[in-house]
Amino acid sequence: MTDQHTEAAERQPLIDPRDRYRRIPRSQDEENGHAAVNSHNATPQEQGGDESNRLAAIQALPWYRRPSIGWLLPFVFLAVLVMGISQAPQEQLIIQIICKEHFKEREPRSEGGVMMTALLGPNGVPEDPCGTQEVLGLAAVVLGRVRALKYTSGMFTIGFITSLSDKYGRKALIYLTLLPAALTQLLILYMARPTSNLGVGVLYADGIFMGVVGAGILLEPCLNAYIADCTPRLGRSVSIGYVMVALSVGMMVGPLIPSYLKDSSTAMLVSACTLCFLMIYSLFMPESLPKHLRAKSVVDGDGTALSVPASTSSPVTILTKRYSSPLVRMKDWMVTVVKPVLLFLPGRIELTPDVNVPPSPYMLLVLLAGYGILQFATNGITIILIPYTNLAFRWKVKEDGYYLALNGASTFIVYVGIFPLLQKLYARVYDTKKASKVDTLTDDHPAYSADNNSSSTAPAKATTKRATGNDLTFFIFGSAVYAVAYLLVPLFETEAALYLSCALRALASVALPSFTSLLTSHIPTHQTGKALGGVAVVDTMVMSLSALLYGWVFSKTSNSMPSAVFLLSSVCTCLSVFAGLIVWVMFKRAERRQL
Repeated sequence: MTDQHTEAAERQPLIDPRDRYRRIPRSQDEENGHAAVNSHNATPQEQGGDESNRLAAIQALPWYRRPSIGWLLPFVFLAVLVMGISQAPQEQLIIQIICKEHFKEREPRSEGGVMMTALLGPNGVPEDPCGTQEVLGLAAVVLGRVRALKYTSGMFTIGFITSLSDKYGRKALIYLTLLPAALTQLLILYMARPTSNLGVGVLYADGIFMGVVGAGILLEPCLNAYIADCTPRLGRSVSIGYVMVALSVGMMVGPLIPSYLKDSSTAMLVSACTLCFLMIYSLFMPESLPKHLRAKSVVDGDGTALSVPASTSSPVTILTKRYSSPLVRMKDWMVTVVKPVLLFLPGRIELTPDVNVPPSPYMLLVLLAGYGILQFATNGITIILIPYTNLAFRWKVKEDGYYLALNGASTFIVYVGIFPLLQKLYARVYDTKKASKVDTLTDDHPAYSADNNSSSTAPAKATTKRATGNDLTFFIFGSAVYAVAYLLVPLFETEAALYLSCALRALASVALPSFTSLLTSHIPTHQTGKALGGVAVVDTMVMSLSALLYGWVFSKTSNSMPSAVFLLSSVCTCLSVFAGLIVWVMFKRAERRQL
């Protein structure tokens, strides 16, 4: 019997890579035998791969060890509170640092006349020397370079560090991102002192350090992985919406605090103290990834280990590694950097009980491209927002705080009222169309109902299809609203248009949790950390490029059209809409093939 199976296997033709996305039909006896064999040889990932079993095991834990959204919400609130307190004061302090060094370099060559010229406006009215077009244009370029260095250096480590969360748990990323952030805030606070001689070069070095350790970059994929670990697939986008509510409340409260404090330095000190309290809270948060579901070794997208024990290495492998040239080593390092992104290529996603409806071969890759373009547009505006408002409307920390508070209030309204309402509306339309479709198929094919209900996986597949359609719809919707919101600013060039754009961008942000929910719904649990690591690598790539490009565009157009960067973002988000429509077509084709 064994010989017959061996001969049959040898006669099998080569398999089309796309067949990896299709399930091979089996008879009932084969299914039972296959399950019986795998029950003894299943890996930890396969034993916990079924979502219902995994979540049931989590619910059986005592409350102080049970990961849930309830534990995550206070953490998110405090983290965003820190961001809200420090965002505007930190950038204002950085502008002061750049301004101080700028005039320090020019003053000896101008015989002391530069400061007086800067203090007088074109009509002889005194103005802030750090609020001139020259200084703010320089500040936009420097801020862009600092963030480009941060994201570029992070690109070489973020994928590997995020993949480690599949082995050591999600909380490791939390610790790794909070401590460097606190150190950076204290450094900027010291550099902004009038007696400090530290200049822009230290900002560049700090950007590289923050990128290498993943500070700030790791937090989002860590939170997304935490949510994916402890929430069901169908309600995942709603759970992310709850997190967005906590985020919006923090964004409402945080930016208002600096306006009641003495100055930007005091606000940064309060932010650093709050960050220390946040690190203490994170010690008590339960780990979301149980030990029996953690990967025994960190593997890349094609299943090979990133690090192999020395005892298993052959002499040839050891000699090759020892005597390889620097160019080969650099090539191997670059391959390691992009490995998490290669996970989205066809055939790299493993088929487990967590993936009831496999994606189309290039569906996740196109979706990732659309998300990357969206991040490119939104991050570019974030970089130049403070220099733009300082130049166009003469805003300071107080006005910036009001703007950020409006963003938080708008986000709160969206995720408490508008987004859940839109979710319910979509569910009602979906159920109506499904009922009409089932009635038509039952009338035309009487055997359809019995055959469809006989499959044990039919409910799970139906749930995944509904969740996929829901998330994809809101990703396209959010990208389209982003395009409109960014277009408003260059059309009107007023503060009212900027505030309206802020509110619309809060509504458009539903595209981001929808993308995360859609992505993790098609990734097995034990590959979630690696997949989100790939997303983080894409984030670092596009943010590095946007930081350089948007800072350069703003410095070149600040004379004629300071809002040109908003027009650029509007064009980019239109490309995201187009990518979402392509994914929609792929999803519908895959859905028809499975009928």
